[in-house]
Amino acid sequence: MLYRSCLLLSIALIAALPSSVLGSAVAPVPATTPVAAASRGNPVVAVVGYVKDSVVRTIDGCGMLWKNHQRCNQIRSKQRDHRDKLQKKWELEGRMTREEVKQRLKSINGGISYDEYAFLTKGKDDRAKLMQIMFLMWGAPRFLPYMLMFSPDMLPSPFSPMAGDGNARESGLEKLSRERSHAVLQTLLNMEREAKKVPALSKLNIFGKKAQEQRMDSMQMMGLLTAKIMSTPGANGSSGAQVFLNNLSQYLYRDIEFTRGEQRLIDAPKSIIKGVILAVEGPSPVNGFLPHFMARGKVVAHLQKIEEGDSFLVQEGIDLASLDSTHLAEACGQRFIGGPDRTDEELRESLEEWLKLAVTQPSEKLQESGQLFYNANLARLSLLCYHAMDGTRDSRSASYLPRILFQGQILQTPGLIEGTRGGGETAKSK
Repeated sequence: MLYRSCLLLSIALIAALPSSVLGSAVAPVPATTPVAAASRGNPVVAVVGYVKDSVVRTIDGCGMLWKNHQRCNQIRSKQRDHRDKLQKKWELEGRMTREEVKQRLKSINGGISYDEYAFLTKGKDDRAKLMQIMFLMWGAPRFLPYMLMFSPDMLPSPFSPMAGDGNARESGLEKLSRERSHAVLQTLLNMEREAKKVPALSKLNIFGKKAQEQRMDSMQMMGLLTAKIMSTPGANGSSGAQVFLNNLSQYLYRDIEFTRGEQRLIDAPKSIIKGVILAVEGPSPVNGFLPHFMARGKVVAHLQKIEEGDSFLVQEGIDLASLDSTHLAEACGQRFIGGPDRTDEELRESLEEWLKLAVTQPSEKLQESGQLFYNANLARLSLLCYHAMDGTRDSRSASYLPRILFQGQILQTPGLIEGTRGGGETAKSK
């Protein structure tokens, strides 16, 4: 069984690596090789050369995975040494019990640089992807080739395709901007439809009419709030995120503890969950068949990953000016910040504002009140939605249609929108 699994893994990885696809950590094969030159007129030589190159890349990718694993172990050993020093220090001070010390140590990820933290995070993602592939090989081997075909991002980083193609008509960042702009428009249309149209299955439930009306009222209120934020003067850029969260403060803070379901966004609309998934992973036929609870789990996992990064940046006092362009772009990309032609100064400013709104301000507010509770996942989901919408409205967006639609709103702000659920009164402007 082990031999069969290893053989299937090799075949799957070879099949997923055409000659134009190179891993991020594997050196590219020169374009002009004797095999390539001879293969122009001989299909047998072309097939043999393709198989040889695929095997070489697979072996190199596996070797890179092992080297990355060894470096991750070295980084974790530095973290353990840092935790041991803190534990001894806190035990000598005697201000906390042993259980409190252990509980506090769980949230400590210091002792390393941000470059090492980013590498450790990628290693964790690669390990999860490798386990997913192994599970599919064992449980659904016939389904695995189709997953690799339609979702190449499920491969670990040494085997993942390059972000850009030399023959492509847009860069990777432009493609990401265009896909996220389309996701924003699609989400706004879905929100409006859910607020106005009763689902077909809900019509069959004669006892759930009141609950359905409440959901539609909530969706209508959320859509009008979005329109209000979009039409508020100055509510764009990093400064607009503060305005957006101020309008949602009653949902983010309360004097009663949030339940586990509320923290895991069980009340979040399906249209928003699907929109965030579409913005994170891009168009994928697999996500169309994904159940809602699994899609929501993906969003929560993405938010938790962002929360860990926020905590590391704030607790370790990382100077954002010390981040290079690559790490800065990756950190902002996870938070839907930025787009084409954004400078590093703009990205740092937006990231600093994000950390202020997501970590610093909530911590200060909770310490001052002492009785409030904070839904961190909902706050970060709101910030993700805002920055995705703000990137769509930006004049440098790669999708020209949403950019044109929003330019009038940015240049000349219209009045705030009002509306009613029943549709008896028409929407009007103040």
